[in-house]
Amino acid sequence: MQHRSVLIAATLLAACTRGSPGGAPPSAAGGSPTSTLFAVFVTADVRGQIAPCGCSEAMRGGLSKTAAIIAKTRGSGIPALFVDAGDAFFERKAFGADEAVGERRRAQAIADSYRAMGLSAQFTGPLDDALGPDFRRSLRLPELKAGETRLLEAGQWKLGLVSGTTAAELSAGAAKVRSGGARFVVGLFGGAPAEAQRATGMDLAVAAQAPETVGAEWEDGRLLRGPVPVAQVQSRGRSVLRVDVSPGPEGGTLQLARGQGDIEREFSAAGQRLELLKRELGTPGLSAERKRLLDARLHELVQRREQLAAQAQATALQPGTFAVRFVAVEAVLPEDPSVQKIIADYDRDVSQLNLAWAKEHGEPCPPPARGEPAYVGNEACRSCHPDPFAVYEKTGHAKAYATLESVQKQYRLDCVACHVIGFQQAGGVCRVDQVEDRKNVGCENCHGPGSVHVADRTRKSVVRPRPGPSVCVGCHTPENSIHFDYATYLPRVLGPGHGAGNSTTTRR
Repeated sequence: MQHRSVLIAATLLAACTRGSPGGAPPSAAGGSPTSTLFAVFVTADVRGQIAPCGCSEAMRGGLSKTAAIIAKTRGSGIPALFVDAGDAFFERKAFGADEAVGERRRAQAIADSYRAMGLSAQFTGPLDDALGPDFRRSLRLPELKAGETRLLEAGQWKLGLVSGTTAAELSAGAAKVRSGGARFVVGLFGGAPAEAQRATGMDLAVAAQAPETVGAEWEDGRLLRGPVPVAQVQSRGRSVLRVDVSPGPEGGTLQLARGQGDIEREFSAAGQRLELLKRELGTPGLSAERKRLLDARLHELVQRREQLAAQAQATALQPGTFAVRFVAVEAVLPEDPSVQKIIADYDRDVSQLNLAWAKEHGEPCPPPARGEPAYVGNEACRSCHPDPFAVYEKTGHAKAYATLESVQKQYRLDCVACHVIGFQQAGGVCRVDQVEDRKNVGCENCHGPGSVHVADRTRKSVVRPRPGPSVCVGCHTPENSIHFDYATYLPRVLGPGHGAGNSTTTRR
């Protein structure tokens, strides 16, 4: 079965109003089609990303924006349920003692956000147990374990939720909730999407917790069509699955609504233009005026995509059908105030917790192995290399630590490593409270630890005389530096005496 695009992947321009999961009969307000009788929102593979890091322009994601998307639908009078398909709290399975204090606070913030968003059920995944099942249970969310089922009220209808890690578990659960009166059945599956298609009795399956996530920035999600359609949501909270349901009078499974070709083509073209705009926004050295114009155009395109999505769904959704949309959580969307405050409190608390832990328990980095170089910091390089420093001080690398301080993230372990020299490296710095002479992205981040070179002053002792892209992508990752292109960015850090032109004053 090939991956095929979903009915239409919509970016909703959501308001910050809040509503209850129930509500009055649906109306056309809020961009929701009048044929929608209830809606289901599903997050999956959020993996601790409570908000985008802010390392790049126009980054997707953020639970406060997702909350606003859901709240707008509820505010329009449509009953809307929210469930999570697992692997929400953490990005990996194990953490060091210094990391655990911040990760615990992050998970608490995600749980608080989910409660504020009216979470009905969470299918727990293996990453959710990174700090142990007792901690996970202490978060007190409405958990749904593999093989369990739940019936939820959605207006006058019942939504059946089933969960499992095998097709047999999903099939058995679907039969159970059908017998309990479920009009629409969603399966939450822990594993590869293709395996979920072997299940029966469901209207839709959502695959999560799989080794291969939907990680590309431009890919909102994937839908495998078949007797049981299977959706896989973009990871790290960058999109949310929206399912609009029009049950109809008859029993049995509902059918996936057909798309509207012309509208889908225009929607796809708008999405391509949106990605091009975001790429240009990430271009180094962009003028303030050009950035302002691009931001305005970005808002216009997001609104146009929402109009196209609502138009397509209004014409496609008929009684006895349901429509699937991957809603991209774009940077220009508004935020829900209550969840926004939860995130702000987390940002403040986690920095304070990390700093306190470092002062009480922190230890210096171990020395390098015998004969290996240690980190010495930028000032040890300056006197012999004045020309490269004249270039360096005009780059973003020279202000890297200040950018963290400006948003009070200088004590965040998931940020600081790429904003100081030699963090948690042998012969480097291992405490967030002791980075004074290691601030910013310096010479040694690119060229390697320099103690031997400082001692003998020969080119032969430079660990990486001409660092290549493999060095850069250690920090400029696809998740955090979404617009990074080595050939485009490299000229911004070169100049006389530093990879471009000759120097008359730099000594070797």
